[in-house]
Amino acid sequence: MSRLISATYHPNIEVAEFICEDGRHLLRSGGTLPWRINNPGDLTARKVDGVPAPRKAKGYIGFATTRSGRTFLIFPDEDAGREELKANLKRLHGDRTISEAIPVYAPKNENDTEKYIRDLLKTSGIPAGRKIGECSDAELEKIVNSIAEIEGYHANADTRKETWVAVSRINATDGSQPLPGTEIILQRGGKEETVKSDAAGRFPPVIHPADKSAVHVKVADPKSREAVTVGTIEGDVGKDFNLLARFKRWKGVAGSEKINSSTHGQRKPMSYVVQPGDSLWKIAKLYRTSVEAIKEANERGHDRIYPGEVLLIAGSGKTKSGHRPSTAPPPGMAAAKPPAASAPPSPAALSRPKAVSPSPPPAPFGIRPSDSERSKEGEGKVLALINPVPGRAPWMPVAIAEAKLRRGELEITLQDKINYHVEVDDGLKAMDGPSNAWCAAFVNWCLMQAKYPIENLGYPNRKVAKARAHGFYEVDGPKEKSEKTPPKVRNPLFVELDRPIYGAIAMVTSRQGHGRHVGFVYAKSGDEDLILLGGNQRSQIRFSAFAKNLRTQVMVRNKNGKAEIRKSGSSSYLKYFIPIAYYEQAKRDLVEPGLNEANVVSLNLILGIPPEKPGGKKGGLSEDIS
Repeated sequence: MSRLISATYHPNIEVAEFICEDGRHLLRSGGTLPWRINNPGDLTARKVDGVPAPRKAKGYIGFATTRSGRTFLIFPDEDAGREELKANLKRLHGDRTISEAIPVYAPKNENDTEKYIRDLLKTSGIPAGRKIGECSDAELEKIVNSIAEIEGYHANADTRKETWVAVSRINATDGSQPLPGTEIILQRGGKEETVKSDAAGRFPPVIHPADKSAVHVKVADPKSREAVTVGTIEGDVGKDFNLLARFKRWKGVAGSEKINSSTHGQRKPMSYVVQPGDSLWKIAKLYRTSVEAIKEANERGHDRIYPGEVLLIAGSGKTKSGHRPSTAPPPGMAAAKPPAASAPPSPAALSRPKAVSPSPPPAPFGIRPSDSERSKEGEGKVLALINPVPGRAPWMPVAIAEAKLRRGELEITLQDKINYHVEVDDGLKAMDGPSNAWCAAFVNWCLMQAKYPIENLGYPNRKVAKARAHGFYEVDGPKEKSEKTPPKVRNPLFVELDRPIYGAIAMVTSRQGHGRHVGFVYAKSGDEDLILLGGNQRSQIRFSAFAKNLRTQVMVRNKNGKAEIRKSGSSSYLKYFIPIAYYEQAKRDLVEPGLNEANVVSLNLILGIPPEKPGGKKGGLSEDIS
């Protein structure tokens, strides 16, 4: 059976949703909560500042917050839940007897503690005076069996239900922030169900009907209050959708500001993040405006755009007669196909850290491309709001905007305006100098601005890891009492990819396997190099080319005809990572990586960065390698 890699819990419908590594979803309902989340001991998650942050628990793949507000660990299977229960008992209660441990394990404010002790002693058969740490493996198994029975793991077995399904998700957003408490109506056949978005703007998962019928998504017209269809969910493959709204008035991205207006008024400017493969003509068509209007709103006299750029979209939607828009890509870049969101991902495409809980997806950045259908009449109809192609790498517009703002300024003066070490709180105080490499700090700063977590709370040396390129791969893990030094573990905040995609975090790795620099994958430069956008490249934020793979030494003849070994090309190679919260989108991106062919000099000139001086180092690294 394929491995379950992440999980979440939907308290409003009491369903645990597991995501399999092959992209399928497993829904567990009925039974009891411990069974639904594979947690026989009802183990809860420690919180830091209201966020689940277990320090030593292992094997979990998600968190379940119930309607009562308690947060439990979700495990991929019963065995994983039992193993952590045994480890928890030995780690926290090893020097206690059952009578001493249960008041701490199952406190009186949540349990009948005295009955719990009596039942556990009776069913396990463990002597009352024996400490848990002194129990044999067989006796510990008896304690775990008894706790599972008391916690109700095996209760209501006749109501248990497991279903493998295609699941789609809908997020309510105004284009830059999630919209909690938003209502939509889901129509399946002749039945309708009203659901609300949660604090992160997410609606409960929409399960595709087994009979292949469509699920119609409706919203209430703000004037008539009648339910109007805005999109449809169907097919064998689950997708992520965005429901775009502004000021509580639902609006199709291709429509007018007022959904029942009989005239097209002047639209308020909105932000749009350019995606790989976009052109001005394509964007103008999507938003019912013109290429000229977009160029005017952005004060430019050319048609060149590039991925990650943020454009203002404004205008009346009227296109000048006879105008034929240009689809020319920026210098050195070739247009790519848009991402195929519904294409099945390759199960072997990603390598994953074990026992990782994905964080909730951050709010979408800017407005995304849409496949919305226009009203045939062109006006007076509610337009489709469903967006099946989420924007890629929300941190890239942040990195691009920062690069444009700094225009190649060197670190010695840049640090007086913004110090990325201080911004991410990694412990370093200056960017200038051989011991203050800031490439990792810049990457973490961009992720932080896009609302992705960058710090493993509760881990030792957690600040230092944010300053190291190698920290995206490996960090100091939680230390047991028996350990003198903390063990090295894969960073649970990031997943490693086996090939690059647009926006991936690329770690420049030495022949020995250690990370020495880091930046964002932006484009291809020939067959052997990738162009990274990063900090601390020539002591600047800029584009630079790096070799994808190690290049071997070659045998050559010198001028005297004597054979000699000469080094050829790069002595380093690239590893690729993405935030674990971006995992689902990354699987789709791997099908169509979105990497255009580009020219480093042209890209830097677009950002206002002067060309590198001749004779520089390959890859554009400064002397400060992190």
